[in-house]
Amino acid sequence: MTETVEGTIIATHGPLVRVQVGSQTMVVAARRKLRWEGGVPEAPRLVVGDCVEVELRSEDGVVVGVQPRRTALLRRAAHGRRAQVLAANVDQALIVLAARSPEPNRRLLDRFLVACSHAEIEAVITINKADQGLDLVEPWLDVYCGLGYPVLRVAARTGRGLGQVKRRLVDRTTLFCGPSGVGKSSLLNAVYPGFRLRVGSISEATGKGRHTTSTAELMPLPYGGFVVDTPGLKEFGLWNLSHSELVAAFPELAREVGGCHYPDCTHVHEPECSVREAVERGAIDAERYGSYLSLLEEV
Repeated sequence: MTETVEGTIIATHGPLVRVQVGSQTMVVAARRKLRWEGGVPEAPRLVVGDCVEVELRSEDGVVVGVQPRRTALLRRAAHGRRAQVLAANVDQALIVLAARSPEPNRRLLDRFLVACSHAEIEAVITINKADQGLDLVEPWLDVYCGLGYPVLRVAARTGRGLGQVKRRLVDRTTLFCGPSGVGKSSLLNAVYPGFRLRVGSISEATGKGRHTTSTAELMPLPYGGFVVDTPGLKEFGLWNLSHSELVAAFPELAREVGGCHYPDCTHVHEPECSVREAVERGAIDAERYGSYLSLLEEV
């Protein structure tokens, strides 16, 4: 006698997945040939957040089908030319940087923002360790505020700004992402101490963070909603973006392209380019334009 139930993948463990089915958590295998409702996605591997169908057999179960992904945050896999999904069906991403240590990386931030834009996931810039001083980030945070990105200044250690974070998490599925050492796990522990996540430190030799989270995990919040804790990322390669999609992910560039003389302008060397003219007069931040040029080489 078999029964099919619906569940959500909360963690993956090699060939096995942990699935939340109602109030019960199960560790089950997945059928080799899954039924992907709505068509096979670009990265057909089960990931945290996937809504699945589990066929129950006695005390065991097996994943047999996967519902269409409402959203999926993709990046280019670190080794190989394939897409990797960080998480599926998330509503927003809190992109966490440290105010000072490790030094905030704007180019990596812009990569996250472009990926979120392409996936239609709301991005929230979160500066942790604000108690260390904000002098390294304040000169450029206004650029992102002016573009409409929410910006949170928080300190997991002192509790500064935690109320803002908690209000954003209620009844939503939120991905926490960013480099190692910025305090994602500390921030999650501060938001809900029941998580009891292991916290890392900064290497004195490199000034970079040490990994503490080894795999993504979907965790429920007691006041409604879920969070996805992800391993720290040293790099974030974009996957399968066209030039027009890249431009659209930079709202300040997208506002100017209508004034370019050439409809297929790359905004790099063409004459009468309204984007480069906007950079020259300071209407577009030069560092953001530099990020666009760097990403353009990839797409």
